[in-house]
Amino acid sequence: LGNPNGKGQRIRDIDLRHPVRSPYNFFTWSELITDFCQDVIHENNKENEKKPVTLVCNSIGTISAFQAVIDTPDLYTGVCVVTPNFRELHSAEILFPELIMPLVRTIQKTLREKGQPLFDALAKPDTVKQILKEPYKIQDAIDDTLVQVLLDPLLTEGGSKVVFDTLSYSAGPLPEQQLSMLPKDKPVWITYGTADPWTPDARVDALIEKPCVERVVPLPGVGHCPHDEAPQLVNPFIVEFLKRVHPEE
Repeated sequence: LGNPNGKGQRIRDIDLRHPVRSPYNFFTWSELITDFCQDVIHENNKENEKKPVTLVCNSIGTISAFQAVIDTPDLYTGVCVVTPNFRELHSAEILFPELIMPLVRTIQKTLREKGQPLFDALAKPDTVKQILKEPYKIQDAIDDTLVQVLLDPLLTEGGSKVVFDTLSYSAGPLPEQQLSMLPKDKPVWITYGTADPWTPDARVDALIEKPCVERVVPLPGVGHCPHDEAPQLVNPFIVEFLKRVHPEE
């Protein structure tokens, strides 16, 4: 695994199982991505051509996208990453896990069992908008439409269970591990905002050392969601990647 300063590597044992055996994990999420590509994208293709699919992902979705390509490589051309995620709550990312993780597990268990009132209090438009001000450096991007897009899934039946199970997911794959497993013929391009408070610049830059990673492009003054904050920079990057993996089109 990488370090926040981008120097050296760490070797840690990683438990790939969800601590509470939840179905909400990166392996089932990656299966959902693959099922969607096969059952929706391919089945609805009017030319009946089952062309490989290109994945574009952001933040924690990066882990699911990488896992989908690892599990079903022939289905995909590559992955375009708009800000990776290093999973700060993962046991391998926490200092002194033998001491800290029992406390973290207790908090996670309490949230799963008694956290619904807290969830209900936080799942409000004004609260969500306030929370977004931390990762979004360009705060003009935080509008009512964005807030509602994020809030609607949370308010569906079972939404709180997914949130609490996800917050309890301090195991599973990490990006450096996955990038070492990705086939070399599945290119990965990465872009990220240098003003992102959650993603260490040097650790992202160090991903260029992975064989499948062809480009790492920093975006000065942009936060955790460049596709919302600076689409004028991200959209051309994605289009260029599509031309890279689909040169014939």
